[in-house]
Amino acid sequence: MKVPHFITPTIPCRLKLNRFMPVLKIPRVGIALLVGATTVATGSAAEKLDRGMIAMPTDENAAYIGWRLFESDPAGLVFNLYRSTNGEEAVKLNRAPIRDGSNFLDTSVRLDEDNAYWIKSVTLRRGRPSIEGEELARVELAAHRPATSYYSFPLQGDYGFQRVGIADLNGDGKYDYVIKQPERGLDPGSARKSPGTYKVEAYLHDGTFLWRKDLGWNMNMGIWWTPMIVYDFDGDGKAEVALKTAPFAASYEASYAEKGGPADGFVISGPEYCSILDGMTGEEITKTDWVERGDPEAWGDNRGNRVNRNQIGIASLDGERTSLLVCRGTYTRMVVDAYDLIDGALVKRWRWDGDESTPPVRGQGSHGLHAADLDADGREEVILGSVALDDDGTVMWNTNMGHNDMGYLTDVIPSRPGLEIILGYESAQERNGICLLDARTGEMIWGHPYKTAHIHDQGMFGDFVPSNPGIEFYSGEQNGTGYWLYDAATGYLLSEENLGGLSPRALFWTGKRSKAYIPEIPWGKRTGMQVNRILEYDGGQVGTIEGNIVAIADLLGDWREEVVVSYPGELRIYTTTIPTESRRPFLMDDPLYRNDVAQQAMGYLYPPQTSYHFR
Repeated sequence: MKVPHFITPTIPCRLKLNRFMPVLKIPRVGIALLVGATTVATGSAAEKLDRGMIAMPTDENAAYIGWRLFESDPAGLVFNLYRSTNGEEAVKLNRAPIRDGSNFLDTSVRLDEDNAYWIKSVTLRRGRPSIEGEELARVELAAHRPATSYYSFPLQGDYGFQRVGIADLNGDGKYDYVIKQPERGLDPGSARKSPGTYKVEAYLHDGTFLWRKDLGWNMNMGIWWTPMIVYDFDGDGKAEVALKTAPFAASYEASYAEKGGPADGFVISGPEYCSILDGMTGEEITKTDWVERGDPEAWGDNRGNRVNRNQIGIASLDGERTSLLVCRGTYTRMVVDAYDLIDGALVKRWRWDGDESTPPVRGQGSHGLHAADLDADGREEVILGSVALDDDGTVMWNTNMGHNDMGYLTDVIPSRPGLEIILGYESAQERNGICLLDARTGEMIWGHPYKTAHIHDQGMFGDFVPSNPGIEFYSGEQNGTGYWLYDAATGYLLSEENLGGLSPRALFWTGKRSKAYIPEIPWGKRTGMQVNRILEYDGGQVGTIEGNIVAIADLLGDWREEVVVSYPGELRIYTTTIPTESRRPFLMDDPLYRNDVAQQAMGYLYPPQTSYHFR
């Protein structure tokens, strides 16, 4: 039964002031070979992507075929699907042009033979025969492929990886992968020596190994020392890798790491840089200084904790190019430098220092950031957590509530203009520790009416409760004393059950409007080979995924989402093979969604959201 949690008074908010070649494992799934590329707008930048066509054998002795629709496709675009077995004469598989969805289940296929599939566009004419157009995409499905719901490629050893950047490195219209390995890492909250060094590795979509960069012992192992993001910053159609670096040290002894004292093991001195690497070679294109430490204690402690809270991001600050955001500080002082990559050099656009704001802004950071056009001016603003910056680096609003662990941005309330953001606060609150805000003004729409001590991890956000219209938000206390499932738009409490830890992850999988979700597996039980269940709320299991989940994004096939996992010695991409008649565009067409996916290469894993309300 719904329990009303009434809207609480608006809190004071500061409004806008001014404004690396391996032996390749046989892929587990067919990947498109020939495609008419389509330009996909992502903020101010554009990705020229193919149809992402896939062909996967299923447990029912059938083949699932899927492909992308683009936002730029004509509304009446429909398809014919063809199959050729062992090079024999092609067979059209659909009786009428495919208009409902962009997928097909081929139940007549002979999976012990080689098969090729392709789609052609069809123009429908009222009262006259339809006209078949060009071939848009083609994919091969080799004989005797295992009926697995993933494809994979091998890494350079039996390790796993901690983060992955997803972008087109060579401009061929397919997503490639830049990983940071191994999986393990430290948190600045507990000073100790790194167990080794991180290596950044780049792979093409087919597993071709491009390059490796060892970050060395001057970069402590942990996400907050080593933020990375992969994106096309110069608009040439090929992505670069932006990351935090330091002078290479081949050993712990040769590094700047403290050899004693409260920051023992941590690097709190020496140069730090933001480097831009060529995505295809790993060669450094340029670098600039990272936001300077100054006196580490000025960031809040002498243990090397708060000074080592670094992040990186992207935003289209002028509506024309993609800018790079270099950030230091979460719990105390906060500084952001914004750069543009112009003619191979990083050119600073602006600096925001929270201590120099009027009034000062401190401790309002989160474990990720969002970029979106919040005020409909064609330029993107930046939400750092509890504070939002305009495109010119001035403060739009500040809740003054401190550090939030959770934050999701989308159009929560369709009837209300603009976007909303929902937050869950690690900082103790007398009330409103879970709250929904207007993303343009910071105005509170509703808040949790009771005291909270530490709302923790990523929570879960999305329309995953079929019986409740709209979007839900689930979160809980770190110590397990409370769990809350809210209707995100109204603030009505739907349930106080534990839905699977503090970070279950919702994703589009079944083809229904509502999402499925993956319960969290506790850290102590994560082996890299554990089985993650995909569930429906008040329903059954609809899939399984093996490995540690590293990213969620719409990467292949139709509009449903894929899951990138770290499996020992492999990168795996799981995809659904459940047919659906739901016709929707490629989610990465949406600028906010694309930005959210890019941000998954650093910080916490927050499943991406669209800028529009998903109906």
